[in-house]
Amino acid sequence: TEFPNYPPILRQAVSLGRLLLDPLIEYAHLCNTDDDILCVSYHPLQNEVNKEELLFALSLEFINRVNEVGVDVNRCLEHSHTSYLLQFVCGLGPRKAVHLLKILKQNDNLLESRTKLVTLCRMGPKVFMNSAGFIKIDTAKVSERTDAYVEVLDGSRVHPETYEWARKMAVDALEIDDAADPTSALEEILQNPDKLKDLDLDAFAEELARQGFGNKSITLYDIRAELNHRYKDLRIPYESPSAERIFTMLTKETSDSIGKLVMGRVMHIVYRKPRDPEERERVPPIRDERTGQWKCQYCYKPDFNNTNEVWQHIDSCPGQPVGVKVRFDSGITGFIPNKYLSDRPDSFVDPSERVRRNQPIYCRILELDPDKFSATCSCRSSDLRGLQPQNSEFDRYFDKLKCQDDDEKDKKLREQRKIVTYFVKRVISHPSFHNVTFKDAERMLQKFEQGEAIIRPSSKSVSHLTVTWKVADGIYQHIDIKEEGKQHQFSLGKTLLIGTEEFEDLDEILARHIQPMAALARDVLSHKYFLDGKLAEDRDAIEGYLFDEKKRNPQRIPYTLTPSQDYPGKFVISYLPRNKAKHEYMTVTSEGFRFRQQLFQSLEAVLAWFKVHYREPPPGMYR
Repeated sequence: TEFPNYPPILRQAVSLGRLLLDPLIEYAHLCNTDDDILCVSYHPLQNEVNKEELLFALSLEFINRVNEVGVDVNRCLEHSHTSYLLQFVCGLGPRKAVHLLKILKQNDNLLESRTKLVTLCRMGPKVFMNSAGFIKIDTAKVSERTDAYVEVLDGSRVHPETYEWARKMAVDALEIDDAADPTSALEEILQNPDKLKDLDLDAFAEELARQGFGNKSITLYDIRAELNHRYKDLRIPYESPSAERIFTMLTKETSDSIGKLVMGRVMHIVYRKPRDPEERERVPPIRDERTGQWKCQYCYKPDFNNTNEVWQHIDSCPGQPVGVKVRFDSGITGFIPNKYLSDRPDSFVDPSERVRRNQPIYCRILELDPDKFSATCSCRSSDLRGLQPQNSEFDRYFDKLKCQDDDEKDKKLREQRKIVTYFVKRVISHPSFHNVTFKDAERMLQKFEQGEAIIRPSSKSVSHLTVTWKVADGIYQHIDIKEEGKQHQFSLGKTLLIGTEEFEDLDEILARHIQPMAALARDVLSHKYFLDGKLAEDRDAIEGYLFDEKKRNPQRIPYTLTPSQDYPGKFVISYLPRNKAKHEYMTVTSEGFRFRQQLFQSLEAVLAWFKVHYREPPPGMYR
């Protein structure tokens, strides 16, 4: 570890200074065997990403940026904290980078030229071809430390395999004899790169293509750019941080903080004086009828004995209370306007009635002001309960419609859980009576035969019972029974009513009301055109079946019978007279089938009448 004797705050200062000079070097310093680069927070959802995938993506970005900027190996030897860049040079990696520096340290700590990578460092041909163009040498500094020839192109992005092309371009730009010294021409062109503008690089590229080098047009243009400015830093120049950036660095709050629930501490009440001095005299003092004392019409101070004391107080009056100032742990201050203190802002006049100094208070951030290091907040109950802030941003792939559907389902589920069926247990001696809820009754009937019934207490009152009978598998009808002539609240009524129909006892209800309906329902369930396994609500499947039947026999009008789950005790006749399917309800009653406002004693009678009158429009929307 560097600077082990420095206190942590000083090491942080050194790191920040280096970060300002060259952030790439400082971030690369975190790419070590401990993978400290993963400790940096890039996004609030970073922990949801697989660490190996994140590390791979970061490494790929480092490779692109480091090779774009280039690495000065001699600087890595002089300043060890910059050596972490070398591992990202194409063709090297962590182990080859360490080995390269080790060899150079054993040989005067100096890399004089790129050719020494092969002759001195024993770099293989493939590794050299991959890495040479990204290893830069500060030729001016190296010239001061050695008497050997220093290749000026070693300080550029030009690859050693194209050095001859760069020299050729320099000679042609100066329009001198090919026999002239190309090195001198290159040094001259580096001093006056404007002469390169007149070169016909496209013709040069065509000549190289004829010689079998392939299409090197882009390479030639890159060489000319390098001769104009060797290893120009292509990164975005440093800019002073904006107010928003400074705000985020100091408070860790961002635009994503809008809508966040935070806890603050009340500092004081905020008052605002009238802007117009004459306005103070236009509003009269307020008298408290209960105490007889006078109150300031602005700050609502209540302990004045007469109006003269109020007018004397006006000059020093802080003004009208408009809200509450709070402070958060992040260091920013928050302002809660009166209208955001409560869902009923008219229920108080002075905020001091709602809060007190140094009181902890939960708020939701509504707006941030980076320039003032402040936030506008709300502590209304409706805002504190809000699950999703309105101003929050979403990922571009976020499915808002699916989220709304899920929220609706969760809301319905919560409402269903809140519904608790209360009933008073009854002492009724009857084999079909059970002290159970409707859910328990349905669960019990799952194992029973079709038409079976359970009589149970009603959640309405002790003067009601409910009979639940099994219409079909998964379909149960609940019928209300009203009791009259009760001796006391726990006894069974002498008269039992279902609608307007009277019954003497429970056996009569089962025999004269439930069993006839169950028999009619069985007739439907056993009919040859009953669509087994389908419900009346499965309209698409039913219509698909009808269209298939119509194709098989175009002369026939196909129809089906299905039970309704939404309306237990009702069945649906679905038929296809032409190109559009129609669906009509018929109801099972104790007296027969009710269909189109008519009563039929049997299913055959219903269907016979239906086949004759199906063309006639129904009298109304009937169930």
